[in-house]
Amino acid sequence: MSDKYFKISSALKNLIGSDLITDNFVAVFELVKNSFDARATEVRITFEDIYSNNPKIIIQDNGKGMDTEDLNEKWLFLGYSGKRDNTEDYRDKIKSGRVYAGAKGVGRFSCDRLGKYLNLITVSEKPNSKIENIFVDWTKFEENQKILFDKIPVIQSDLSKTKYNLKHGTVLEITGVQNDFWNRDNFKKLKEKLSKLIRPDLNNSDDVQKFKIILSVPEEESKDNEVIKLKEATVIQQYYNTVNGEIKNFVFNELDIKTTKIESYIDDNGIVTTKLTDRDNFIYEIKEKNEFDLLSNVSITLYFLNRSAKLTFNKRTGVEHVEFGSLFVYKNGFRIYPYGERGDDSLGIDNRALQGYARYIGLRSLVGEIAIQGVNYELRETTSRGDGLLKNKTYNQLANKDDSFLIRTLRRLEKYVIDVTQWGVNNDDENIDLTSQKAIEGLVKLIANITDKQTVDLKYNKDIFNLISLKEEKSATKLVKNFKRIAAESNNEPLFKEAQKIENAINASLKRADAAEKERDIKVGEKKIIEQELEKKKEQLAIVTSIESQDLANVTNLHHQVFIISDTIKSILKEFSLKILNKEKVSQVELKELIDELSLENSKIESISKFGMRAIFEDFNSIKKKDVIEFFKNYVDKISNYFKTSKLRVEWKPNEDVYNVSFRPLDLAIIIDNIINNAKKHKATLLQIESKILPSKALHIHFKDNGIGLNKNIEQVEDVFGKGFSTTESTGLGLYHVKNIVEQYNWDIDINTENTKGFELIVKIKK
Repeated sequence: MSDKYFKISSALKNLIGSDLITDNFVAVFELVKNSFDARATEVRITFEDIYSNNPKIIIQDNGKGMDTEDLNEKWLFLGYSGKRDNTEDYRDKIKSGRVYAGAKGVGRFSCDRLGKYLNLITVSEKPNSKIENIFVDWTKFEENQKILFDKIPVIQSDLSKTKYNLKHGTVLEITGVQNDFWNRDNFKKLKEKLSKLIRPDLNNSDDVQKFKIILSVPEEESKDNEVIKLKEATVIQQYYNTVNGEIKNFVFNELDIKTTKIESYIDDNGIVTTKLTDRDNFIYEIKEKNEFDLLSNVSITLYFLNRSAKLTFNKRTGVEHVEFGSLFVYKNGFRIYPYGERGDDSLGIDNRALQGYARYIGLRSLVGEIAIQGVNYELRETTSRGDGLLKNKTYNQLANKDDSFLIRTLRRLEKYVIDVTQWGVNNDDENIDLTSQKAIEGLVKLIANITDKQTVDLKYNKDIFNLISLKEEKSATKLVKNFKRIAAESNNEPLFKEAQKIENAINASLKRADAAEKERDIKVGEKKIIEQELEKKKEQLAIVTSIESQDLANVTNLHHQVFIISDTIKSILKEFSLKILNKEKVSQVELKELIDELSLENSKIESISKFGMRAIFEDFNSIKKKDVIEFFKNYVDKISNYFKTSKLRVEWKPNEDVYNVSFRPLDLAIIIDNIINNAKKHKATLLQIESKILPSKALHIHFKDNGIGLNKNIEQVEDVFGKGFSTTESTGLGLYHVKNIVEQYNWDIDINTENTKGFELIVKIKK
């Protein structure tokens, strides 16, 4: 028996070159990363004579360069990476403060993607170094795949001089370039993508050597000058609409004081530090024991964009935030694709948001970054650039599970945005009011619930707790208990004193409440007499009302919700008006989306107004677990028939079933109202609603009317739920909204096609 060895075909060049790196932009990125790893402080990308028959791409850096040994033992050594085996100048790495951006040993083959020929010129920073030169004809590797890879020569020589001012560093001259790809639009795309290639704060840190990228396309300079002359264009808008110049990334800095931000960092000492701020307001900072045992030196920064922040983003950058991108991933300062690209949901954020539109933040309202530092070998790119990180256990802890580091950080941002600021719709882009009763209540609950046995330290906005009232007693008591435990474990005396201060405030509130209750009992007799006299006067004056009264809190809540919806409608119209004023083209799709948004908000106002007149639920805008059958019955009895404006009678078929499930009353009100309106439009005089609990424990609500029924010309029954579908002179949005709401709860809705008399919908609810 004898040993055998693999032979390597020349076709391997394509597998690790043009076939592996299939994007011209990514090919440029790989070469820029190589310059960074060579400790360059500047790399210049020049497109020379790009619109001629002999275009050339020149990538020049001032890095450490290579000598003959480096070329033979590293650059020409296929798949070898000194960065990966830690033999690549580790002392220089420590001195510069850098960790390498690449470690695959295949980035050099990006040249093959950009052109047929490569002329490499390099000078090492070592004393008395020569000008080294290698010429590669990539086409020779494609002539005959039976030829062994290592049998195809490249030309290596020494040069006596070079036209480049090269004390040390490397120049890549790429020729045989495709001249049908590079144009002004793609140069602007390259500039925009290079802007996001480097993490925004990479050049702001004193611990990391500065790194500058310059893009030069001489044939585009005249058009650039025309853009610069436009006085109305801002500096940022000029940047995105020109080609030449230094690459910059300043967007996060522009947003920093304008929106809600959460930052969470896992250090290498087993501690997770999370900080939440809103504009200039510090909310809290919490330190916890790291539960993600495979993660270290990883940080996540997320910005929530409400409608106002989106408008600000567009105004400052001239770019819609959805065009710019959303959640980027950087490793050692360099971006990993495709994370952050428009339409990319590799991290599952949008898919999660679809499961609860009122509870989760999607990518349309989010921008931020995940930054991975250090070696972190298990968090590495796939060899095929553009496919993201390798999917393994470490990746799952970072981003791919409901209890991952990313989702936990996002969930904390959501708790603040939704429970405290009500999605930020009640504030402008400059200020936020955290002193309202609802905000204080939400903040106390928020901070009380994030502190647990993993917490080792906590800082928070002291002003919040100066405003605690008796209504927050339960959450505040829990907070005091957690504060005392954390203070004892960490020997934090100031925190313990703060806990005692809050506890004393709660006890004082309870004493005042007890005194008030006793005083109220004393006056009960007087109150009854006054009420009896008032009742007599009401009878004498024959004042009769059928509308139940509400207390001030309910009225305030109603008023607040209508104000929020009104503000949302105003923002939608404002955003649309700006497009009209800027003479932007408005497509039919955009018009339909506008009508859709306004229609849904109007449905909310209609349903809220009915709640306001005849309250059947204490809190109609929060998700709570209640008897959904009882809600349907009460809504039909007290609201649907009370406010009817046609001959249609809505009838609830009584039963004694109970079915507790989580729902938001306002959502179910919109469902019922839209189904009733649909029955009216189709000339029904009776709509019967009946509930049935199946053996599978699912609840089916049947809505059956005696109208004209389903149009026989409809090819697909599901079409009736389509946006804009209508067989009457209506907008066709009613049943579309119904289906959307039903699906957001992961319920189902069907049409009973066997019913030939009228129209029957079945809403299928499951726990």
